[in-house]
Amino acid sequence: MGASPSPSPEAEIAIGSVLDGRYRIDAILGAGGMGRVYRGEHTGIGRAVAIKVLHADLSRNREAAQRFQREALASGRLDHPNIVGVSDFGIVDDGPCYLVMEALEGESLGARLEREKRLPWREALEILRGVLLGLRHAHDRGVVHRDIKPDNVFLAKKDGATVVKILDFGIAKLYAGSPDDPASTRAGLTVGTPAYLSPEQAVGGEIKPASDLYSTTIVLFEMITGRPPFEDKDPLAMLGAHVSRPPPTIAEVVPGLSVPPELEDLIQRGLIKTSTDRINAAADYLSYVDGLLALGARASQTFNTENTPFPAPPPPPGPGIGFAPTASLTPVPATGYHASMQGSMGPPVSAHTSVLPSSTRPISLADAPPIPRSWIKVGVLVIVALAVMVALVAIVGGGGGTAATKQPGPAPTPTAPKAQPQATKPSPEPPAPTKTAPPPEPVKTIGDAIQDAVTPTEERRKELVTKLQTGKTCPDRKAAAIALGELGDPEAIPALKKARVRLAGGVLGIGRKNANYCLKAAAEAAIKKLGGTLK
Repeated sequence: MGASPSPSPEAEIAIGSVLDGRYRIDAILGAGGMGRVYRGEHTGIGRAVAIKVLHADLSRNREAAQRFQREALASGRLDHPNIVGVSDFGIVDDGPCYLVMEALEGESLGARLEREKRLPWREALEILRGVLLGLRHAHDRGVVHRDIKPDNVFLAKKDGATVVKILDFGIAKLYAGSPDDPASTRAGLTVGTPAYLSPEQAVGGEIKPASDLYSTTIVLFEMITGRPPFEDKDPLAMLGAHVSRPPPTIAEVVPGLSVPPELEDLIQRGLIKTSTDRINAAADYLSYVDGLLALGARASQTFNTENTPFPAPPPPPGPGIGFAPTASLTPVPATGYHASMQGSMGPPVSAHTSVLPSSTRPISLADAPPIPRSWIKVGVLVIVALAVMVALVAIVGGGGGTAATKQPGPAPTPTAPKAQPQATKPSPEPPAPTKTAPPPEPVKTIGDAIQDAVTPTEERRKELVTKLQTGKTCPDRKAAAIALGELGDPEAIPALKKARVRLAGGVLGIGRKNANYCLKAAAEAAIKKLGGTLK
């Protein structure tokens, strides 16, 4: 098909036309007050894209055009799997501004919550984790989003894997400072969505990364309870609630819903009114979340994915650290290519899926290969040899062997027992204390794990490597491997490589098995995540 001329500035962009000589317009994905989002294709390379086009009349509005330019400028600084990718920005001759983004199938978190109302708390933490990873990347590059809400969090789906994407940096502020930053907010200007605003946003104060984390905590609260903490209809009343009203607890909003008390504490800390007192770094917030998820095996004995108590006694833990089968994201139904005026979506680069790798699934003994006959013969010989050795040891340790080896010596002279005084009977003394085994170390709680998670990287790495090497069970060691991968310290790669195989069992080196079989896949994933190779 030949390239059609770009449409006039005042007309809607026609389906089939080519925008700015490069992007063929295939369909309308969504429309809003500021413009439309189209599904298109880059005619040069044949790549599917989503194109956000500002209304022609707004393109001549300086403030609207600056917001559009701000989104392009902020997104240009960012390149992360959990942030929607922006590849191009342009202005048609005396016409509309446009922004080119990656396109995806899936749905927004807002649409998911509208349909399901509430999510299991562990799945909510996994979604939150994706948001925090994207925010950490943005904050490290001096970009504050300022409008985190469910509609700006997208659950993208491809090939059964789900990845969280942050959308719409249209009101983002480059807080680190830049001479070409058009996002200089006027003093006293409130931006964002009232239900998710931080207290400092509500009063037009200085906005920093802690503001995004306040909004993120509100999203977490809504995922678990089905509503934001404050529900005032009047926008001014809503702003006042953020500034002065204490947030409710999960128990107050949904009585009877069972969640770990540490999760309640995390939410309350994330909603502290003063930004300097709340969690103010995405990396710290991630550490708290990882501390909760890393204790999945222990938590799964008390809570299931439906946020209700398990009956006692709890079932034995399955493969992984307990969260693996349930905490990962549930794939969302494909709804076709979708993009809203809030942003667009892109192909997942990394994802948490609900499907366990085959290397971690339990297998039946019926599926195991038969034991070779040669192994049986060797085993019989070994058992006979061991029996002979035991018999020899018994003979040597008996009376006959002892007499031959003991040196003769003078017979002991018997002595008369000393007479005990009969005058008074002393009060019976308490029996001498017997040596007892030291009390077992207390089991760590989720709160302990959260505290452990915020230790310095080197100290945390050493602690996790120790757990990886000395953990009592394979699931315990697997949890350490996963946590090392998330820690981001390449110094852990050698320990992870070594941990893939841990031979145990067998007789005289025969028939030994890999006791770390359940963590092999997790260790290799962590090695790759840290930039290492599997060689």
